[in-house]
Amino acid sequence: MANKKTQNQTQIQDKNKRIEQLLSMVWDTESTARILAITSQILELDPNNIEALILKSDNTVNLQQKIEILERALKASKSPNASFREHPVIIDLAIHQRLAFLFMEDGDVDNSLKESDITIKLAEDTGTPDEYDYYSEIKTLRYRALIEKGEWQRILSLVMQDEDHTPGWAYARLVAAWALSPEPKAKNCVKFFWDALISGPDIPFYMLGFFDEPEDDEDDESIISDFDFAVLYYDVLSFSDYFHDWFSRGVVLFGLLSNRFEGKERDYMIDALDSLGGFNDYERMSKILVEGDDMAVIEAMAANKCLID
Repeated sequence: MANKKTQNQTQIQDKNKRIEQLLSMVWDTESTARILAITSQILELDPNNIEALILKSDNTVNLQQKIEILERALKASKSPNASFREHPVIIDLAIHQRLAFLFMEDGDVDNSLKESDITIKLAEDTGTPDEYDYYSEIKTLRYRALIEKGEWQRILSLVMQDEDHTPGWAYARLVAAWALSPEPKAKNCVKFFWDALISGPDIPFYMLGFFDEPEDDEDDESIISDFDFAVLYYDVLSFSDYFHDWFSRGVVLFGLLSNRFEGKERDYMIDALDSLGGFNDYERMSKILVEGDDMAVIEAMAANKCLID
């Protein structure tokens, strides 16, 4: 009996050692095919290995399969026999955060919001927001889900408590304020437009299709971040035709004053601005010498009461 127990312990130790070796191997490769092959080997040895399940989901193409694998990982993480190489809270954050983004990609806004709320609460309850790399990103996703659901009051309640003034914060506040504001909406919400513009001056140009998608080899993280945000938020502009036109008017005016358009494109944008009702602002601002960076242009536009009529 003792020999059999010792043999079983040795087999378990050998299996765990092999899993550790395979996990080390999987983190040393960038090949998707090899990652999937190695994680399959790990899951043959331990069908509920959480780290392997997360890696498999990350490298699976099919959206529904990705979600199913993560749900399996989440279930495994609740098992009393679950083992973690990372702190369990970090693992839970990783799973819920991934599910939140995948549900949004799948068009399941309710579950995306649910997973976002769980992730944020978990980070805040355990005192880990500063250590959690995706804290700002998951709040941005939650704002996006709330916009989709039209939960304007909740958005305004959250932004008032949120000290992390990201583009997600700024755009959620702008859209919610517009939705709830009485007429004149432009005058009441223009300050929020300036704040959204300040949060990322290039973002609205991606949102409106004025700037092309960054090249595959782009290594400027701020450009990639701006584009990724624009992809997530671009269609929030369409919740109101009036808002879309007013927002576009402000972006085109800013683009002209900050010299983002040249040649024939500039001429076209001047005509577009005229059709949006913003030519008077452009004519007034063209007579003012605005020197400096984007912030200086935005401050000049605000000081000269653009966009309020």
